[in-house]
Amino acid sequence: MKIEPTIAVQRYKTARDELKAASPQMWSLIIQLCNKVPDRITSEHVWLYGRDKPCWSNIRVKIGERIAADILGSPHFKLARTIAQDSWEITMRDLNARSRWKANDNFILVGVDVINFVNQLSRGGIASYIWKLYAIRNLAIALQQDPVVREMVDTLSTRLIIPTTHLREWTKTFADRVGMGWGVVTVYHLLTDLGLTPKPDLHLKKSAIRMGLLSPDIPSNYPMESFHEVSDHDVVQAVMELAERVDPTACPAKPNSALREVDKVLMEWSRQGLAYAM
Repeated sequence: MKIEPTIAVQRYKTARDELKAASPQMWSLIIQLCNKVPDRITSEHVWLYGRDKPCWSNIRVKIGERIAADILGSPHFKLARTIAQDSWEITMRDLNARSRWKANDNFILVGVDVINFVNQLSRGGIASYIWKLYAIRNLAIALQQDPVVREMVDTLSTRLIIPTTHLREWTKTFADRVGMGWGVVTVYHLLTDLGLTPKPDLHLKKSAIRMGLLSPDIPSNYPMESFHEVSDHDVVQAVMELAERVDPTACPAKPNSALREVDKVLMEWSRQGLAYAM
């Protein structure tokens, strides 16, 4: 964050107040999200917060909601160790078919439980996107069997954030270890829900720029058509530095919810058309 911290905090408070006034319902949702931030992160939290993340990857929101409903409506997905069992085995026909690896006919349902689960689903949900189910199982297997992933998760229990100096390496390593269906952006979404990082997207970038968090290098009136030139990493770092100075009001009893609050406020400040050059 390049501007004076006290100015940045005041601008954030202004944006937060504007969002609260414009959309009380959204502020209520932010309160709910902040209340869900765990006080201490365990492997179970990583599973519970991560099992639906592939559902939203590269898909329209309504379809993502339908896919996530299939997953969250089944008691089987309460525990990672259940989905990691052989009865949920899914194999790929062609590991090298990158251009069409997401096609349903590239997967074979092997385990009896996964066969029964998919067969009782109607089309349009996860039964039409087996690659997402494959990605979810990859997370379960990694949490149960990969010592590197387990060690990475264990380190989350002792800190409130992942330092920006380690964030790129952490997210890339986690995505690579978990495997197909997990990219850096999907890992960011998981960490965001856990209250550990902001989620880099166009709305967060727009709010950070319009609020002047990257000025003077990137002024608050920076042209929208050039936003793609602005580094996601610089935006994430600026937002994390801002959150360190913010006293959360959505859930004041949870000091570790500040980053979750800041991330969602900035995203919605832009998404709802409120962002302007400050």
